[in-house]
Amino acid sequence: MKAVLLLVGVLAYCSATPVKLSSEAVIKYVNDPRYIVHETEDGLFEVEELTGPVPQVTATEDDVTFYFFTQSNRNGVQIKESQLRDIVRLTGFNVNRETLVVIHGWQNDHTSAVNDHIKNAALQGHNINVIVVDWSRIAARSYSIAQGSVLAVGNYIGDFLLRLDNELGHRLQRVSIVGHSLGAHISGNTGARTGGLIENIIGLDPAGPYFTESNINNRLDPTDARFVQVIHTNDGRLGFGIKMGHADYYPNGGRSQPGCGIDLAGSCAHSRAYEFYAESLNNNNFISRLCSSYSDFTANRCSSNRASFLGSFPIDKPTTGDYFLVTNNNSPYARG
Repeated sequence: MKAVLLLVGVLAYCSATPVKLSSEAVIKYVNDPRYIVHETEDGLFEVEELTGPVPQVTATEDDVTFYFFTQSNRNGVQIKESQLRDIVRLTGFNVNRETLVVIHGWQNDHTSAVNDHIKNAALQGHNINVIVVDWSRIAARSYSIAQGSVLAVGNYIGDFLLRLDNELGHRLQRVSIVGHSLGAHISGNTGARTGGLIENIIGLDPAGPYFTESNINNRLDPTDARFVQVIHTNDGRLGFGIKMGHADYYPNGGRSQPGCGIDLAGSCAHSRAYEFYAESLNNNNFISRLCSSYSDFTANRCSSNRASFLGSFPIDKPTTGDYFLVTNNNSPYARG
């Protein structure tokens, strides 16, 4: 297993606590596709070399757990797959309601901001079930291992949703899945496992490193659900800069985001995808326009084109295409 690499003036194998790096020391690795740079919560940087074969990881009940939330149960209840038959009694899960499944990305867990933002916003205005997936036992490891697990984790979640359908009568058509970063690709693999019968998948800045355009067998693509929406906020760095949905949205062009400052590793822009989506769930004002490019959009060549809303619950289902919009620097982000 490849260890995480830390920069201490030069790049070297090290297992010590990450150290704070200068902008000059980080830049050459940020722009080199052989490495992934991760900014930690305390402002430090970790760098991992992306070389060699991707490890294949299995997913078990010890690796993947589920937290069930409803408007009357906002603290949530942890459920393992083996407890599925008791979900209604243990959690208040309603098989006749819509369900939103939330899947975090690398270095996150069920307590991470992505889950809190989306879960809290969803339950604020919608009487639905929310299931937060925790795959942190794998996600906490190196990026290479986490990336190599997306198919296994997606298959595990897919089997869980199939059991909800087959054994409890909670139909796949009542399920929407939203995933951030690697979680977006796990969402795609979950949808593929269910035969593309999931109603909606929303990919929030799907991860780019180690994925390829030609191989759709381990990443999000339009065949994974009845409708796939993708929100791009950090294309070409942490995000994957290709069209992956029936409808793809590009706030501020989809590469960098206003208000993020220098954002060397792209962490701020990458996170904006779930912040935008969470804000959209109540009183959506993220009006977007169908357009061929961001430059055409900013030149007002698309102002009369079809309008659509980024995010929402239920999501807006326009015809296929690329949609562009601008946002504010800070929350509330939507301009209307």
